[in-house]
Amino acid sequence: MPLSNKSCLFKTTFTVDGDTLSKDYSELNFYGLDTLCNISLNGKKIAYTSDMHRFYSFDVKDMLVCGENSLEIEFLSPVEYITKMNNKYYIWNNNDTIKGAAHIRKAICMFGWDWAPKLPDMGIFRSVELCSYNTDKIEDIYVRQHHRDGKVELEIFAEGKRGGDVSFRATIDGKTVLLKDGYAKVTIENPKLWWVRGYGEQNLYTLKVEMLKDGSVIDEKVKKIGLRTIEVSTAIDKIGREFCFINNGVRIFAMGANYVPQDSLLSEITTERTKKLLSSCVDANHNCIRVWGGGYFPDDDFFDLCDEMGILVWQDFLTACYPIWLHDEFKENYIEEAIYNIKRIRNHPSLGIFCGNNELERNIMANEIFQGELFRQDYIELFERILPSLCEKYAPEIFYWQSTPSSFGGFYDVENENAGDSHFYSPFVDYRNHNFRFCSEYGFQAFPTMKTIKSFAEDKDMNCFSRVMENHQKSAIGNHTILGYIASSYLMPHSFEDFVYASQLYQANAISDAVQHFRSIRGICMGSIYWQLNDCAPVASWSSLDYYGRYKALHYFVRRLYAPVEVGVFIDNETVSVNVSNEKMTPFKGRVEVNLSSNDMTVIENDSADVEVEALGSKYVFKKTYNLCDKYSEYVCVSLYDENNNLVSQQTKLFVKPKQYSFEKPNISFKLEKVSEDKAEITLCSDIYAMGVYVDFENTDVVFSDNFFDIAEKRDYKICFNSSLSASELISQIKIKSVYDIGRN
Repeated sequence: MPLSNKSCLFKTTFTVDGDTLSKDYSELNFYGLDTLCNISLNGKKIAYTSDMHRFYSFDVKDMLVCGENSLEIEFLSPVEYITKMNNKYYIWNNNDTIKGAAHIRKAICMFGWDWAPKLPDMGIFRSVELCSYNTDKIEDIYVRQHHRDGKVELEIFAEGKRGGDVSFRATIDGKTVLLKDGYAKVTIENPKLWWVRGYGEQNLYTLKVEMLKDGSVIDEKVKKIGLRTIEVSTAIDKIGREFCFINNGVRIFAMGANYVPQDSLLSEITTERTKKLLSSCVDANHNCIRVWGGGYFPDDDFFDLCDEMGILVWQDFLTACYPIWLHDEFKENYIEEAIYNIKRIRNHPSLGIFCGNNELERNIMANEIFQGELFRQDYIELFERILPSLCEKYAPEIFYWQSTPSSFGGFYDVENENAGDSHFYSPFVDYRNHNFRFCSEYGFQAFPTMKTIKSFAEDKDMNCFSRVMENHQKSAIGNHTILGYIASSYLMPHSFEDFVYASQLYQANAISDAVQHFRSIRGICMGSIYWQLNDCAPVASWSSLDYYGRYKALHYFVRRLYAPVEVGVFIDNETVSVNVSNEKMTPFKGRVEVNLSSNDMTVIENDSADVEVEALGSKYVFKKTYNLCDKYSEYVCVSLYDENNNLVSQQTKLFVKPKQYSFEKPNISFKLEKVSEDKAEITLCSDIYAMGVYVDFENTDVVFSDNFFDIAEKRDYKICFNSSLSASELISQIKIKSVYDIGRN
C-alpha cells in the first residue's frame, strides 16, 4: 500500500528558555504543510490545516513551557480524503490522475498527470519557526510605483502584525523617510530601470524598512525591488484583440516555456537546483516563464532569481483542467492562499501576470461532463469575481487574466485564436495555418537523454514498449504517438539509442517550425511559451530539459530559435522564403546568403541579399522558387551575417522529409583540445552534408555551446564546453552521430 494511503505522524522536541517565555508574543509559523494536518503542541491540539499553498501562524504564548516542548503533526491520507469527498460530490477527471484530486488544495499533478507519476507526497516542505518578540513585528511591506517625467514616485506601505505603538522608517537610494501611519512617498530621480532580459539591464534597488519603538529599531526587513512598468495590452485591432506584454513602454515578444514542479518530492527541490534550471533558461535565451497552475507557488528564491536574471513570470493560480466545488472550506482556503501569495510575490519586478487557472474555462465549454450549471457558477464566482477582486485589492498593478487559454472570459469563444492567448497541440506542419496572438502552450513529446534512461532502465528494458519504459511514460498515448511521428519523418531506427535520438530531433524540429512562424508574424503574435521546460521525474515528456537538467535537442534548438536575431526559413514545394526577426532595441543590418546545395555540399546556386530590419521587428527578406534537379538530394542552407561579417544565425532545410532524402554516410572528423584548465573545444568537419550532428560523452555531462546542428558547408564547426577532464579522457568517451545513422546499421 502506498504511503499516501495511510496517515503518518511527525514528532519533534525543542527547548524554550526563560528569555523566550518572557516575550510579549510567541507564534508557531508553518510555511509549507502538505496538506491535511492535525497540529498539537505539548499534547494540546492547535489546529487542523487543509491547504498546502497557505502560510499558517498560531499564537502559542500560553502553551509553551520552560525547557523541553513537544510538537506533533499528524498528516492524514490525501488519497483517503479525496476518495471520501468524491463519493459525496463527484468531480470527473481522466485516468492520468487519481479520482477526486480536485477536492483538495494540493498540487494536483502530485496525483498523476500525463508526465507525472501518481505520487501524492505529504509532509513538511518548507520551514517551521518559533517566532517570539515584544511589542510588534513587521508583517508586510508593499511598494507601488508611479512612473512619470523621467522619475519614479514610490508609495511605501508597511504593516505591523499586532498594531502596536510603533513607527516605521524606510531607506532606499540613499534617502530615508519616516512612514506616517505606515505610509510614505519617495521620489527616485534618474531611475535605473529594470528590464526583461534582452531589452535592458536588471537594475535592482535595496529597500530597508525598520520598525521603531521609542526611537529604537525592534524589527527590520530588506527587499530588492526593480523600478519598471509591466502591462498586458489587450487592445482591439483590425484582427481582433491582441495579447502583448509591455515593459517600460516597449512591446516585447515573450519567449519561454512552462514550468512544472522540479520534483515529485518537494523536499528535493533546492535553491541550487532552481538556480541551475533558471540559468539553463537564460542559456537558451528565454525571457519568460509560466508557472503552470497544476503545481504549486514556487519558493521566494525562484522569484529572486527571476528578478536577477530578467525572466518575466506568468503565475497561474493553482487550478488545472478539472472543475472545482466551491464549498465553504474550499473557498476559505482558496481566498487565504491567494491573499498570502499575492502579497508574498507582488513586489517582484519579474512578476508580469496573474492567471486564474489552466484550461478550465476551455474544458467546461468543450466537455459535456463539465456542463453542469453548478460547475459554471462556481467557476464564474471564483475566477471572474473573487480572484480579480483580490488582485485588484492587493496588487492592482499586476494584470489579471481569468484563464489560459481564453478570449476574455465568460465562456465566450474560448478557442478564438484572434483574441487572447491560445493552447495548441497539433502536427507541426499545421502551425503556419494559425496566426495566434499569444501561444502560451504547445509542444511535442520526446524521450530523455540516454544517460537519464540508464538511471532507471537496464539493457533488457531498452525498448519503448518494455514494461519499464512504459512505466516512465505517463501519457496513455505517448509512446505510440512518438513512434508514429518518427515513422512520418525518419527511417525506422535500428537501435533504441537511435530511437531516442530521433524522438528528440522530431520534437526539436516541430517546435522550430512553430517558433519561426510565431516570430515571423511579430505584431500579430507576441508570445511563444512552449510546453514544457522541465520534468518532476525521469520520464518521456514534452520537456526540453529532462529530470536531471540534461539538455534535449529541443533546448539546443531553442537557444538558436530564441536568439535576439534569428533567421526563419519556410519551404512551400520548391519555393524558399526567408524571414529575419530582430528582437533587439536597435535596427539590424547585414546580409543573408542562400545556398542551394547537393548532398556532397557542392553549391548549385548562390544568392545574397542585403538585410535591414527595424528594432523589435520582423521582415521577409528573400523569396525564390527553385527549379530543382533532384529534390531528394538537394537542400538549402540560409546564413545570416551582421555588418561585420559575423555569422548570426543559420538554418538548413530539406525539400522532402528526412526519410526520403538521399543521405550519404558522412565522414565526420573532429579535433578536441583543452583551451584552459576547465574549458575545451571541439572542431568538427564533414566531407558531405550531415544533418542533426549530435556530440556527447559516454560518462560525462557537459553543456555544449551548440549541439544537434547541421554541417552544411565545407568549413570547420567549433563547439565549446566546460570540463576539468583531460583531452585524452574526453576523447576516449566521445560519440558522434547524425540523421544518416537513423535506420542504418
